[in-house]
Amino acid sequence: MLFRLLAWRITKIALTVSLTLSLLFLLVQFIQLDQVLLKTPAKESSLFLFVWVLYFFSYFLPSSVVVAFGWVFFDLKESKKLNVIASFGKSPTNVFFKVLLICSPLFLSAVLVGSIIKQEDIFHLRKLFVYKYYTEIIKGIPEKGFYNVGRITIRIEKRSGEVLNGVFLKIDNDLVSAKEAVFQNGELILRDGSLVVKKDHRYYLTKFQSYKLSFSNTLLLEERKSKYNPLLPVFNVILGLIFVFAVFYFVLKHVWKHTRLYYTLGIFIIIHHLILILLRSLD
Repeated sequence: MLFRLLAWRITKIALTVSLTLSLLFLLVQFIQLDQVLLKTPAKESSLFLFVWVLYFFSYFLPSSVVVAFGWVFFDLKESKKLNVIASFGKSPTNVFFKVLLICSPLFLSAVLVGSIIKQEDIFHLRKLFVYKYYTEIIKGIPEKGFYNVGRITIRIEKRSGEVLNGVFLKIDNDLVSAKEAVFQNGELILRDGSLVVKKDHRYYLTKFQSYKLSFSNTLLLEERKSKYNPLLPVFNVILGLIFVFAVFYFVLKHVWKHTRLYYTLGIFIIIHHLILILLRSLD
């Protein structure tokens, strides 16, 4: 009963921390896609958000378990409950391993989800989302600010209904500026402007009265070249287990204040994710 109670406390903390971190990452994504997410069908936008949260939830779960173990065992140590448990013949190490065994499904679920949903899939889904609803994104770009849409950097001086005034676009190395622009049949029609094209290390300027820009070609997605390491979710869990052991013994022997607990957990989590980033870069 004791072991299950401790495992439940650890599970609640781990799930809360992991969900909080994944939602923070989602918040950044939502800021970038707020215009298109609010104007697209709820079914598609909800699917995109669900997959995003699910992937990062599983990604942060092993390190969140590390935080949960450190927090729970520090609380047991500080409240002298470990001494009470030891009086019944259960050493802290014995309690730790039995609770870790009960919490093992958390690590297994992280491996399972990480094997099904890859980070490359998340970013590719985002690109597809932008590609499908680019007109809504561009129509919702704030005035007098630069905005990136795929390979395009765009700035709009002013918006008058469906007409965009003072439009500037950078497409790779090409620059386009126009007095006004309007969408027609999925294409952007620019009027009274100029086009600067770089070719053979030279720039060529061309003025135009009307210029049709097809986003189906401009935003054409490059074929994915996946460098995904299928063992990355396993490495994530192995690192999580290593740091669970490290945090447990460090908490028992060296942590006596909450501030030191925070520093300890923070350092371990940073090292954990730096190693994961390094492993990804070596793929």
